[in-house]
Amino acid sequence: MTTTINALGKLTVAALFCCTLLAQAQPLPGSISLAKTVPIADVHLHNYEISAGSFKELMDRNNVQWAGAVGYLNDDMRAVLKDRYIAAIGQRELVDILRQGRSFTDPDQWIFKSLFKAAESGFKDGSIKGFGELHTDNYDSSPRPDFRRRFRLDSPMIRQAYEIANRYGAFIQIHAGMNETFRDDILRLSGEFPQVTTILSHCLPLARPDDLRNLFQQRKNIMCELSGGGPVHASLSTKLGDGKFYTTNGLKTGWRNLIEEFPTQVMLGSDTCCGLEKRYDEIIQEQREQVLAYLTPATLEQVAYKNAVRLFKLEMPRRN
Repeated sequence: MTTTINALGKLTVAALFCCTLLAQAQPLPGSISLAKTVPIADVHLHNYEISAGSFKELMDRNNVQWAGAVGYLNDDMRAVLKDRYIAAIGQRELVDILRQGRSFTDPDQWIFKSLFKAAESGFKDGSIKGFGELHTDNYDSSPRPDFRRRFRLDSPMIRQAYEIANRYGAFIQIHAGMNETFRDDILRLSGEFPQVTTILSHCLPLARPDDLRNLFQQRKNIMCELSGGGPVHASLSTKLGDGKFYTTNGLKTGWRNLIEEFPTQVMLGSDTCCGLEKRYDEIIQEQREQVLAYLTPATLEQVAYKNAVRLFKLEMPRRN
């Protein structure tokens, strides 16, 4: 009898192990090769430490055709990358407000007046494509206490940014926490300003797939990008665990299901903040191997670059 019980126990363990393997996301044979070569649009690129020329070399060897959409507006990057640079404005100004201890919600300050004037001019002549990265709530996601702030998304300053962006069909990239107040605010603003596409940085740092599913189901003009959620970034902070979206074992099933369900609302980003510029090769490689290879070919191409090409009106890379 004991022998029978032990045998049954071993069979049960084996069955559970087998089912676990089946439930775990696996790379798709038809996508592995495509993931290695597909062009990429990096819609969350910071560059504070490397020359524009050197960063262009990093992009070229990784077949990253376009990059930007966050960070301090970088004239050197724009001069070197030209139309490959997705120029955004606003992050520097919010940092200035933070350092000066001013109000984030009052649009009548000279810093915001200057920002909105520059944005309107840039949107009009096409030299700037949107606002980003606007941190409204990074209190639980920033490792730096001196960089943290928290204020309502639906505030007078952010609302004015939406009003301007709506006139020009521009984007706004937001870094925020996920809670009921944010959910209500983003649904309200994206409904009132339908010509604005809101990009949620890092698919909201502490959000779950179902949180994004709820937003995507209600608004086609809300998107998110998969930056900061893999092993390279996880190595910087124990708070990130083993990677939000993917690990060395691949794309997490919940996130893969979300991406396949909403393939036109997700993009890629590197988030080379905090001294990670020199690890750009690693970040792009892990996204090719641990994200793109797990998606169906059509979804893979949408996430890698087609969504960004459509949203930012980018020129396709020339084929040799």
